[in-house]
Amino acid sequence: MRLRSTTSASATTVAALVLALAPAAPAAAHHGWEHYDTTAPSYAAGTVTRVRWGNPHPEVTLRVERRRVPDGWAARDIPSELEEIGGREVMRATRSYSGPGDELTLVLAPLERLSAWGMEGEVAEGDTLEVVGYPDRDHDGELRPEMIVLENGRKVRQRSVPLPVVPVPSPGAGGATPAGERGSAAPASGGAPSDTTVWLLTGGGVLLLFLGGGYYAVRRAGRA
Repeated sequence: MRLRSTTSASATTVAALVLALAPAAPAAAHHGWEHYDTTAPSYAAGTVTRVRWGNPHPEVTLRVERRRVPDGWAARDIPSELEEIGGREVMRATRSYSGPGDELTLVLAPLERLSAWGMEGEVAEGDTLEVVGYPDRDHDGELRPEMIVLENGRKVRQRSVPLPVVPVPSPGAGGATPAGERGSAAPASGGAPSDTTVWLLTGGGVLLLFLGGGYYAVRRAGRA
């Protein structure tokens, strides 16, 4: 009887553990990088209005006050560890945040990683932040950051693994066009002709002279 009672208690304990852990799997999957659109890194800046600081992921609500990517964004310094896993390509591909509403929820990295990456204390209400991150595929107004720029200018990475899909820069992304690329467009019509044009005009003129001379010679021979 005692053995049967012990077995029943053990089964009840296991069932309770299974039920308790069941919701954890979807929650963990929700925060995977595959759940976010990593092809569309987006920029936003504003003021912190709410903070939930704790694991598995702190959440910060940002009142969006700027969406346009700052000039020279693609050339800004970023943490070297982020540079090694494609962070520079993300900076070049950053576009203005286009989500609805004026509030944005940022899902940050776990606390121990934030501390290791230089974010010692929690973000406070009233702080101003810049962020580049990836929109949630299913929830409007949620962003998983690639990097956060704190009020004191410190840049804190939020990623330690390669992205499942690397973003591709689009025209106008990454802020202003680098100075070395300005003026690279094709010249407007009316400028100096190309070498090919000169060659064609010259060859055409010679051909016309040759044909005209031949015609003149034939006319002279017919009159003789």
